[in-house]
Amino acid sequence: MATIAEAFALALRHHQAGELHEAEQLYRQILQAEPGHAESLHHLGVLAHQHGRHAQAADWIEQALRLEPLSPACYSNLGLVYQALGRPDEAVACFRRAVYLCPDYAQAHNNLANVLGEQGRPSEAEACCREALRHAPDFPEALNNLGNILMRQGKTAEAAESYRQALRFRSDYAECHANLGLLLRESGEIGPAEAAYREALRLRPDLAEAHAGLGHLLREQGRLEEAEDTYRQAFRLRPEWAQMHNNLGLVLQSQGRWHEALASYQEAIRCKPDYAEAHWNQALLWLLLGNFERGWPEYDWRWRTRAMEPLSYAQPRWDGASLPDRTILLHAEQGLGDTLQFVRYARRVKERGLRVVAGCRDEVVRLVASCPGVDVALAPGARLPAFTVQASFLSLPEIFGTNPDAVPAEVPYLFAEPELAARWREEIGTGPGLRIGIAWHGSATNQNDRWRSVSLGSFAAIARLEDLRLFSLQKGAGSEELRAVAGAWPIHDLGSRFTTFADTAAALCSLDLVIAVDTAVAHCAGALGVPVWVALPFAPDWRWQLGREDSPWYPSMRLFRQQRRGDWEEVFERIARELATLASSAMGGRGGP
Repeated sequence: MATIAEAFALALRHHQAGELHEAEQLYRQILQAEPGHAESLHHLGVLAHQHGRHAQAADWIEQALRLEPLSPACYSNLGLVYQALGRPDEAVACFRRAVYLCPDYAQAHNNLANVLGEQGRPSEAEACCREALRHAPDFPEALNNLGNILMRQGKTAEAAESYRQALRFRSDYAECHANLGLLLRESGEIGPAEAAYREALRLRPDLAEAHAGLGHLLREQGRLEEAEDTYRQAFRLRPEWAQMHNNLGLVLQSQGRWHEALASYQEAIRCKPDYAEAHWNQALLWLLLGNFERGWPEYDWRWRTRAMEPLSYAQPRWDGASLPDRTILLHAEQGLGDTLQFVRYARRVKERGLRVVAGCRDEVVRLVASCPGVDVALAPGARLPAFTVQASFLSLPEIFGTNPDAVPAEVPYLFAEPELAARWREEIGTGPGLRIGIAWHGSATNQNDRWRSVSLGSFAAIARLEDLRLFSLQKGAGSEELRAVAGAWPIHDLGSRFTTFADTAAALCSLDLVIAVDTAVAHCAGALGVPVWVALPFAPDWRWQLGREDSPWYPSMRLFRQQRRGDWEEVFERIARELATLASSAMGGRGGP
């Protein structure tokens, strides 16, 4: 008959070979014969942890430690179990005890690094990883972990070297290939990133994280059908992965499959009811579809997303009540266009008896101050007066119960400064031909900018038209493209000399028409009541809704939508045809040919 030692050795061989049922049976038989066999208790706990039975695993390993209180391996494995149970402080304590008992225990140092990294303690985590590697320089898991920690700290070059070093020791390390792919994608190295993801999936076709990372990369490149297939593979492997359902929704929405996208967001929320990003995406889609009643309440989830800074005001959010002689702070969020669009509500807020202080970015302070209802406009850093309540500009549509048929669209509600308007009017002049202002690029920080912005070359068909003069309104990103058409196009650069939107507004008032992509310039023109044509992508921002050529927000605006995803050429050819008709009509009205 086998001895206890022989039975345990056989159980370990089964365990290491992945024959978990056989190993468990032997561990239990040993414990029947010798209930105090600490190593069998320990390994039963490890096996239960592998099966996802973490509470039972903790019980087994805690029993083992009562019998062998100086076992570094028991402490390290119990730390992993506590980590899985969501008890990170206890996990840290276990890993620290393990390395105290055995200072050269590289695996325990690495485990400690993992949990410290999850706790947002990157410098401590990095030190633990480096300690693990001091004892085991050829430890690929620690090198991979160090790469993750360095990447979270923005040390991309060091992180890449750490991943590559791990792969030199273990070229078949699929998770490390996937992590390198993520780093390369975030560094803009698209080809190498895709190669890294695909190598990870060649090695491990069931690695859901690699499918997810590849899906993100494909979506960012506009390869939506491939991204859709990749995301579906990811959540076939992990059906309850809320993030993948949310990401699939984004892909479907970009393809104009609105109701399928909505179903994906709802599935993400079913998997994770407090998933703020999915709630927000659902809100944006409801608003795009014109269902403001369902959209506005969901829109408040934005404050819980990682994209938004949490509010730091002690004062409560205004609920729409009349508060005579009290002061309200209306504060900006997201982009400049949002401020210019929703400051219109200041007049309605003022009608409730409140003194209105508008907090907004420097670029729009002077223009916002011209809005009826705004008592004072302040830039960031200015000392705020005492106020009783506060609200974001983008919360006002919900507070006032706005729906598509009841949009406050009285324009103009922003006004140019007379002296500035006179100066820009003199420069623009009143010569023959329509005066057309153009803007082709939005803020690069907008996550959808690659879909809404175009190159200056998209305006070529317009530049060839007669009976008009072109004026660039572009400032910052995109304005460098003017050099490529200098001397070839009759275009006068105004935007490079704009200091704030006070200049932009003053110049717009001397133009006959503005043609722009979905950017703050378009909102500025609409708020001033200046005629503006906006070129929109196939899947537009929620505020433009679907299928209409006008905007309920801006009576002077006309919308030109992509008919096919990515096809800007057709949009600008259509604009050019309409503009040629307009220019001919205008010249005829002036007695021209």
